[in-house]
Amino acid sequence: MKVDDFSKEPYKAQTYDTYILWKSLPTFLKGQPRVSLEKFGIDEEIIFDLLEIKTQADFGKKYNIDTGTLTDWNKRIQKDGLSKSINSWARKLTPNVVFALYKNITKNGRAHEVRAWYELIEHD
Repeated sequence: MKVDDFSKEPYKAQTYDTYILWKSLPTFLKGQPRVSLEKFGIDEEIIFDLLEIKTQADFGKKYNIDTGTLTDWNKRIQKDGLSKSINSWARKLTPNVVFALYKNITKNGRAHEVRAWYELIEHD
């Protein structure tokens, strides 16, 4: 695939978008039981479905995408980045992260956690 091929829509664009979302999900959550995922604040069916897929090969089988296409998609993702997809699902978890940070600060008071709190909460 040439660099200028990235200017065209990817093959199976809707599945490509799903693949980007799957790639953006934390690896340690993939394959976890639904109950565990709910404890992390995950409540969307699409995310539960995607987290059932453990590997790229499994994704290809489920969505009928060959390895060559997945390789091309990975190159496109590497060029474009994943930040937009990560923000879309992670933003909902921010209250949980801030609360966990708060609990750690009040319990342990580590300097880097206090600094993170000020950077996240007290910035203007």
